[in-house]
Amino acid sequence: MEQLYKYRSQIQEIPTIRKNLTELQSLWAIPDSEMRQVRLIIEEIFSNIIRYAFTDTLEHLVHVQLKKVNSEISIQITDDGIPFNPLEYHPGTNSNPASSVDGGMGLTLIKTFSNSITYERVNSNNQLLITKKIKSNKPSGL
Repeated sequence: MEQLYKYRSQIQEIPTIRKNLTELQSLWAIPDSEMRQVRLIIEEIFSNIIRYAFTDTLEHLVHVQLKKVNSEISIQITDDGIPFNPLEYHPGTNSNPASSVDGGMGLTLIKTFSNSITYERVNSNNQLLITKKIKSNKPSGL
């Protein structure tokens, strides 16, 4: 199963992303707790792209492709912004991460909720591929 979405580079697209993911959750039978994590991953990356990836005021497109194979979802997010590998970003240490003004907490959550993350720069595009294993709604032992 596969789905591709294209979003304008505007923060106002977040409600559309949520709507699309809610529809996909029903279609693919993804448990609520797992879908919350998928949604957080996509929204955090999307909002970071909107805030930091573009040095002009032109409208850009952000592509979000989701694939589900058995109990794994892959999320590929592609943008034509400035090169940025989030795997190389390391925020400074902070004894109280909730008060951090430098950011980086969203990337920490993304890494926590993901099983793997890879980054590539392909044809002037950032491509971030995240995989997440999905736990079933079915009780164990049945």
